[in-house]
Amino acid sequence: MASKSSRDKQKEAASPTPGMVTKLFDRVRIIKHHHPELSRKIDALEAEIRDRLMTIKDAIDEFPPMERELITVLVINGVHKMCDEILIDDSTDGA
Repeated sequence: MASKSSRDKQKEAASPTPGMVTKLFDRVRIIKHHHPELSRKIDALEAEIRDRLMTIKDAIDEFPPMERELITVLVINGVHKMCDEILIDDSTDGA
């Protein structure tokens, strides 16, 4: 019998297990509880981001219907790219 490849083992490790989501939510809740001031600051900034995105959406809605979908996709792509660059890439630079 052949042994499992490392790729197969990675797939198994990434598979969701019963209670996994609950454990993650509990861990996040504990982290937020230990850092309430930072948690509130992040929540406020997320609300500000939501408000800004609604402003962007209102601006997109002014485009003609035929162009709106493409512009929306480009904006989403740009926002996603910024999030990756700022939140993910920067967090690995210090490690």
